[in-house]
Amino acid sequence: MSNVDSGESIFADIEQSEGIKPGFEELQKPKRVWSAKEKILLPMSLIVAILFDRLIIVSVLDWSISRGDSAIFWLGYLVIFTALYWQRIKSDKVLIYVTICSIALCVWNLIFPEYNYQYAAITFLVIPSVLMAHAQWAAGNYNLKNPAGIVPAWFLGWIIKPFTGIHAMLGSASALVSEENRPAAARAVVGTAFAAALLIIIIPLLMGADMVFNHYVMELFSGWNFWRFALHSSFVVIAFGLFYSFIWNVGFGKKDGFDIVSEEKKSIDNIISAIVLGSVIAVYVLFCLVQFTYLFARAGLPYGMTYAEYAREGFAQTVMVCAINLLLFGVFIWKGQNGKVLNGLLGGLLALTTIMLFSGGVRLNLYIDTFGMTWLRLLSAWFILYLVMVIVLCVVRMFRKAVPVVGLSAMVLLAWYVVLGYLNPDGFTTWFNYSVMAVGY
Repeated sequence: MSNVDSGESIFADIEQSEGIKPGFEELQKPKRVWSAKEKILLPMSLIVAILFDRLIIVSVLDWSISRGDSAIFWLGYLVIFTALYWQRIKSDKVLIYVTICSIALCVWNLIFPEYNYQYAAITFLVIPSVLMAHAQWAAGNYNLKNPAGIVPAWFLGWIIKPFTGIHAMLGSASALVSEENRPAAARAVVGTAFAAALLIIIIPLLMGADMVFNHYVMELFSGWNFWRFALHSSFVVIAFGLFYSFIWNVGFGKKDGFDIVSEEKKSIDNIISAIVLGSVIAVYVLFCLVQFTYLFARAGLPYGMTYAEYAREGFAQTVMVCAINLLLFGVFIWKGQNGKVLNGLLGGLLALTTIMLFSGGVRLNLYIDTFGMTWLRLLSAWFILYLVMVIVLCVVRMFRKAVPVVGLSAMVLLAWYVVLGYLNPDGFTTWFNYSVMAVGY
């Protein structure tokens, strides 16, 4: 028997003694099966990438950013996202609500294309921010009672999620290429798409490598800006990968675990709560006494002060303090030890916050009467109305623990902002100032 034969027989004996079948099938990992949705996401992401290039990148490079183009892009993205995850969206009231508000903001940009530039500038950032929260909410199965978990997920959505699904894009594309049971026409389309993407990268490199080749290519495509086409094709390819990865993570990515509700014991002692809230309330009582004396009763200001100056100097600070008070309420209602003492302190805090907010409204009204209505003053008045609604939610939360005051406040803020846009801020301020002048005459 030869050495080769004896070696083979030795391995055969080992395999039989250990119950191992000849071959290496057991060492191979099971083949990853790419779902139909992951494959459908390929052309969907390509459409989003092309829209992004045509409506966003072109505007940025030409220094002619159009709010209408931006709105159409986000509407297109939202339609594709909703189509892919419709079952998940329709079963979640929060996702339905945010989807409707996002569509309303996009439509606003199409209805008012030449007005309200301040609101439009804010909306340019609000829409992608809201849609990022929308996507992370769809991915994480959050609920209104624990909305804080979406904050870290929101940040990861910008810096991590557009990259962690690149392997899925490559795997899905590879599955499309390797599947042999599909019609020949479909395989031809796939091959053509991959060939076109490859040529877009290779031809510009060859043009830079040889002047003669560059000359003939330019002659062939005379009158057509080939370099601009190559640049935008590169943007499309990059955006295609990023959007695929981002949207893929919603349905197939690893869950972050930020949606776990903490069951920790309440950590703020009643004595600490009493000292902190009692000290703050004592200062607020003194402040409110000043408001009743000089602002509400008009007892007369110190020498050299006018009511216009009095209103102008204090409004922003007063509203900021009210916002801090509501944040304090949220912290102590969440972490404080429930009891009559804490409830009494929180009730007093809300009552004094209401007085202070009313003081801010009076100050703003005095300022508007003197100098007229502007965009910033309208925004301030709108914010005061929003804080009043939050105070109402806080009062309800004191009597009904099941009310998700933080989540509802965020949802109300989104609706408040949408309604402000459809109020037409520029038109409203013009109408308001004209009406005041007409009444004055």
